Amino acid sequence: MEVECMKSRKDWFWKSYLPLSIMILVTMAPAWSDASRLVSEKDWSKGFVQLVRKVQPSVVSIRSERTVTVSPGETFGEDFFKGTPFEDFFKQHGEPPMKRKQMGEGSGVIVDPTGYILTNYHVVAGADKLTIRLLGGKELKGTVQGTDPKTDLAVVHVEAKDLAVAMLGDSDKIQVGEWAIAIGSPFGLEETVTVGVISAKGRSGLGTGTYEDFIQTDASINPGNSGGPLVDIDGQVIGINAMIIQPGQGIGFAIPINLAKKIMTELIAKGKVIRPWVGIGLQDLTEELMKSFNVKEKEGALISQVREGSPAEKAGLKVEDIIVEMDGKKVKNSQDVVREVLKREVGQQIRFEVIREGKRVEISVTTAQMPSEPMEQTGAKPEKEWFGLRVTTVTSDIAKQLGLAKAEGVVIEGVEMGSAGQDAGLRKGDVISEVNRQKIKNENDYRNAMEKTRLGKAVLLLINRGGTTFFVTLTEEK
Repeated sequence: MEVECMKSRKDWFWKSYLPLSIMILVTMAPAWSDASRLVSEKDWSKGFVQLVRKVQPSVVSIRSERTVTVSPGETFGEDFFKGTPFEDFFKQHGEPPMKRKQMGEGSGVIVDPTGYILTNYHVVAGADKLTIRLLGGKELKGTVQGTDPKTDLAVVHVEAKDLAVAMLGDSDKIQVGEWAIAIGSPFGLEETVTVGVISAKGRSGLGTGTYEDFIQTDASINPGNSGGPLVDIDGQVIGINAMIIQPGQGIGFAIPINLAKKIMTELIAKGKVIRPWVGIGLQDLTEELMKSFNVKEKEGALISQVREGSPAEKAGLKVEDIIVEMDGKKVKNSQDVVREVLKREVGQQIRFEVIREGKRVEISVTTAQMPSEPMEQTGAKPEKEWFGLRVTTVTSDIAKQLGLAKAEGVVIEGVEMGSAGQDAGLRKGDVISEVNRQKIKNENDYRNAMEKTRLGKAVLLLINRGGTTFFVTLTEEK
């Protein structure tokens, strides 16, 4: 009897009490979830506040003053009279050029308590006077310690001590999707904080004329943010804000702090940057180049130039070698090679693994100090030929004019509008030194090589432009 009673109580519990308990839990869940979310949001808010308080004292506003020379027409605005009947008048009879003051705004981050500030080169370039404004309003006179236009970085010094210093992080460890906070003075609005995420890493091909290895972020960056820090959720600087894409919303770029740290250290110690160099020209593999060199994988960097007397030439690297690894690290494109070389010191050895004629070859190259950049070349007159190119033999006079070591190859005198040559980006002054991997010494060699070209088949040209060589593939129309 007692057993039956206990059984009936259990049945009542499972049929009545348990469903009621579940219903109560389901009913209360949203409220508990909302409470939990409110607590979480509140914690996040406090976290950002603490982060900003931690970093802001190390962020400065930089006001630059420079003297510029303007023509009388520019007094009314840039090129005000250009294209009007008054343009020639002002050139011939106008007043002489005038000098005027030009003001600029930027940001910077304190990296040393004795007054060293990291910023962008373009913030301080050509400045006659720099005014550094600290958090709280104190102003100090800034002097340029050193600049590096190639990376758009500079170090400014102020006479001060015990300044608040930013903590520098490790940009190699950041991941796409992580929080990113930009601090600076956009449009002169000091102590502005914007929040976003890391949108991408290793951005290049932006045409800045600098070494491109940018962090992309959607944290709002505007003119005046340049030189200020991009920080992570721990308040560590992971990048130096450098540029924006004008038409884009939420597209900004920062120089990785790991690159900036190396440049900054040299600028503080020496006032200039001494770079490692191996002496090769590179380009990425395209589908056409892959077919021409009979490679299946698109990863790697094609050597399009080996400079005479360079460490690369002495070590045995050759044009047409495809770099696939450096010190055991895979190479995806030409930017990877540039980044890896720049990480080394002058005199340091790098082990290259290349694909040469279908075989893997290992070659060790010892870096040297980067020499001065070569002068850009120019050329002459247009006329049609294969692919819309008009060429002539490089004579000793032409070689001297173009700064070439040897009088070999053919120089492009002109490119027809709308031709395959123009579409490929070829221009007058370019020198063709190979056709389908065959050396070209003169116009006869060029014509003989071109006569063998079959319609519809790709032709591989090795181009020398201003001392830099690269490959181009062209296809004659059927």
